[in-house]
Amino acid sequence: MWPPPYRNRTAIMNMRKQYKDYIRLQRLLSAGFFISGIVPIIIIALGAIYNFKQLSINGIEMTARQVTEHRNDAINTFLQGQVNYLSTLMNLYELDHLRQLENLNKLFLAANRADKAGDIVDLQVIGTNGRQLAYVGPYQDKIEGKEYHDAPWFKEVLARGAYVSDVFSGFRNYPHFVIALTDPRKTFVLRATINSSIFNSLLHSAQIGAGGDAFILNSNGEFQTPSLQRATGLNEMEIALLRHYTGLELSLDRDYIYVGKWLNGNMWLLVVKTKITDSLTDYFKYRDRILFTVLVIAILFLVISHGISRFIVGRIRQADREQTAQDQQMAHIEKMANIGRLAAGIAHEINNPLQLIQMQAGWIDELLQEEDPQQVTNLEEYRKSAGKIKQHVTRAGTITHRLLGFSRKISAEYDVQINELLQETISFLENEARANNIAFNLQFDESLPILRTDGTQVQQALLNLIENALDAVGPEGKIDVATSRSGKEIIVQIADNGPGIDQEVLEKIWEPFFTTKDAGKGTGLGLSICSDIAHRLGGTIAVENRPQGGAAFTLRLPLR
Repeated sequence: MWPPPYRNRTAIMNMRKQYKDYIRLQRLLSAGFFISGIVPIIIIALGAIYNFKQLSINGIEMTARQVTEHRNDAINTFLQGQVNYLSTLMNLYELDHLRQLENLNKLFLAANRADKAGDIVDLQVIGTNGRQLAYVGPYQDKIEGKEYHDAPWFKEVLARGAYVSDVFSGFRNYPHFVIALTDPRKTFVLRATINSSIFNSLLHSAQIGAGGDAFILNSNGEFQTPSLQRATGLNEMEIALLRHYTGLELSLDRDYIYVGKWLNGNMWLLVVKTKITDSLTDYFKYRDRILFTVLVIAILFLVISHGISRFIVGRIRQADREQTAQDQQMAHIEKMANIGRLAAGIAHEINNPLQLIQMQAGWIDELLQEEDPQQVTNLEEYRKSAGKIKQHVTRAGTITHRLLGFSRKISAEYDVQINELLQETISFLENEARANNIAFNLQFDESLPILRTDGTQVQQALLNLIENALDAVGPEGKIDVATSRSGKEIIVQIADNGPGIDQEVLEKIWEPFFTTKDAGKGTGLGLSICSDIAHRLGGTIAVENRPQGGAAFTLRLPLR
């Protein structure tokens, strides 16, 4: 809790500035603890996320390579199977047998029944002069009488012995490609038309993820199979794959991984395209878990750092308050010491004139006793004036006697029983209390140990406190006097049922010469002397307003 606000404007501003400094320090400490704790965790988390992503991408690349190799083997196996089938027919049957339409039709039907896929659309036997000798298939009318001796593929098959075309539509109006072979003696050419849908079925299984793609290009970049995800032409990465190379070629951009593999004697390029995000499901789950964990740790660190910084700043504030209190106590002690020295000087300077005035007043009173009342007109008035002089001299002497208490040093320590000391002190004031019908309520702890201290000083402090209580309650009042022990301290509490003390008065109540009594009824030194005595004896004194009304003074003295 902050101390009560000072009336002084500068003090209030300093207090606000100090409060802001504490808040600023707490924020800096909290931020420092939070940053020093969370930054290493964020670095580790980011490193883990990056490494896991790289491992995931490496896994995707490996999968794409394996799928490409597998599809390449499957396509090559299919093509080789078709070539082997035609080669087998040429090795088993002579030209005369194959050119007979009935025999060729049986072989065509047998081939389609064997693979059950209908991959061979038609079979055609062509002579070395380019004339068609026999044809089996659905396009007899369209190819009747066609000449092939000038066709590039026909020349190539005669030169190389085998030929596999690109995929094209031709007059059949559907995608297909042609496989043609000639016998070793080059007496005829056996040509088969293959339905390209087989490539589609082979490539569908090569698609990796919903956003992936797989297709075949010829060396000119023309699609030999339909693209699964494409509505436009090739992009730069795909065009770069068209250069000839052996083995697999892998490249990637921000979104895709591309794997290329040449097949069919470097005539066709198989491209497997994988969308990276489609295959990073495990990575995204791992990343989200890491980020959630970091978020939880960050919140935990924030709470802990706030708590630690608040605790540290609280201890600093407590230490500052204790230091301020000690400084104020030392300043008060020094102030009281200075006032004590000043009071001693003033008292000594005043005592001599007071004694002289007292003597002269006594001498005047004696002379007035010898005068004849009949001859002195105002004799009685003279006697009253002399009495008032002596009365005020006595009061002034009491003040100087109390002033001397500031400079008196504690030099006589002896065993004191606080309860007995209180009984004796109260006995001094019983007559005054009885005259005003003021009751004392005594609540003494009979088990209090003996206290070794300056009993005279303690009694002086207790006397001042009880006198102060008597003045506060007035007639018909009540004063509670209680003693107790707490640890290594003896506690004396003197409480009254008076009107209590205003907050403004509480701030100045221990200052010398401060009083709220009417003029002539108080010097303002009683409570200051009590405070001085308490501190010189190593104890403390405090005052507070009671909830039920009135004020309570608490004197604490250490056991030694």
